[in-house]
Amino acid sequence: MPLSQSMPIDRRRFLCGLAAAGAAGLPPVGAGPAAAAPVDGLTLWGIPATPSAVFARAVASGALETVAPGTAFDVWKSTDQMRAGIASGDFQLFATSTYAAANFFNRGAGTTMVNVVTWGVLYVMARDESIATIADLAGRKVLLSNKNEAPDLLFRMVLEWSGLDPDRDVELDYVGSPGEAVPLYLAGRGDVAVMHEPAATAALVRASTAGLPLFRAIDVTEVYGRHTGRGPRIPQVGLAANPAFLEAHADVVSAVHAACVEAGEWVLANPEAAGRLASETLPLPAPIIAKSVLYIHLDVRSALQAREDIEIYFENLMNLDPGIVGGKLPDPGFYWG
Repeated sequence: MPLSQSMPIDRRRFLCGLAAAGAAGLPPVGAGPAAAAPVDGLTLWGIPATPSAVFARAVASGALETVAPGTAFDVWKSTDQMRAGIASGDFQLFATSTYAAANFFNRGAGTTMVNVVTWGVLYVMARDESIATIADLAGRKVLLSNKNEAPDLLFRMVLEWSGLDPDRDVELDYVGSPGEAVPLYLAGRGDVAVMHEPAATAALVRASTAGLPLFRAIDVTEVYGRHTGRGPRIPQVGLAANPAFLEAHADVVSAVHAACVEAGEWVLANPEAAGRLASETLPLPAPIIAKSVLYIHLDVRSALQAREDIEIYFENLMNLDPGIVGGKLPDPGFYWG
């Protein structure tokens, strides 16, 4: 459903949100004591991107009022803010990429992965429908962002799996952020563009408004899943916990996870309402969030449930850059559940 051309968007705030963006059961048994004193003043920190619709709903649902009355939802504005919050202990429950959480854990920060929410957000966008497979990218100029981070590594990974050399068979043209990639690609730079959500959805909306051809040509998550044999599942983003907070308030962490499970189902069933709710805090327009929700492979699973997929993902990343997760697979203490 096309957006109105007159929809007001704060462009600087919107692009900031895109830049930060490049994923049912009962509470886990044995997660900790069933009853404890309620926690006051808790903030659940999300990322300024589509997956945070889940965390916004988890807080707004009221499911945490018994164990953590008055819990607030906010988003960190930059990775520097997130790192500072982790280092200081101010961030007790926060959304992050799984590989970043593993890096913190392996470097001694003790960060524990609570769950995985988003299982793939990366797409190849094209101006014509003749591009349908990775092999079709041979000889093309590819616009992409986040060099040497997970989106870049994932794309290079699937290129190699499809028989293409990233250094010889395609021309990689890097920009700093997804927010930069959208207008540059729409202005004609590059033959195709690699974008993660919500930048891909934003690009489609802007192209439609401007009468420009643009297609979601390849779901990188599906390509990844065909290679691993595990289906379209890249455990990319979820909720992590400060270890001291987890030890002291295991009941709160269990309740938050359960609220996220309900929230994930609600967001998928009510994308427009989820967009409106999340847009109150995220630097993204409600219609962009609502459209993007359908393309983030949303499925809330505890980290322990997701462990095998996470380890396969980390092993594949480490084949290209061992340092991205701190040089090794995290030990079992990384996985809550």
